[in-house]
Amino acid sequence: MNLAARILIARAQAASRKAARRRRADLERELAGYAGQDDFEAILERYPRGTTHELRSILTRQRMAAYETSFPAVGRY
Repeated sequence: MNLAARILIARAQAASRKAARRRRADLERELAGYAGQDDFEAILERYPRGTTHELRSILTRQRMAAYETSFPAVGRY
């Protein structure tokens, strides 16, 4: 593989990662605005974890962040 092809592949991969980060950030914002997270998690239970792993990880992280900020003594040191 020549240098031009490697550069093209590297740029395409970088653009793909950037698009994935942007998509995930948009999804995190949408989920943060959703009030019924318990209902949403119940809906996710109907589907395989392999299909919903990204949503589950975002919801878990948001729940942990809310828990850490609600108790001042609990958190990262």
